Amino acid sequence: MSLDSQSLVLPGHHSEPIAFDGKLVAATLGDIAAKLPILSEPESAFVAKILTRIPATPPNYLKIVDLNETGVFPDGDPNDLEAGANRCAVS
Repeated sequence: MSLDSQSLVLPGHHSEPIAFDGKLVAATLGDIAAKLPILSEPESAFVAKILTRIPATPPNYLKIVDLNETGVFPDGDPNDLEAGANRCAVS
């Protein structure tokens, strides 16, 4: 939050589907701070709140990590490993 409020933030994840329309997904740091009061809290309070919101590890997480580390392509459709909601980000 020490950056200029006009700094552009480009999310790595999004909680809703994004259209593939070529439009930039971004917001200024100031706009984000205005919508998320948690960002103005002290670091220790921010971290404590975020840690309570981390979802459970997806069921295939360890298998996906192992496949990525070994470079082994899985049998069947690899999309089946990722089936279901994308729960990799804190909501």
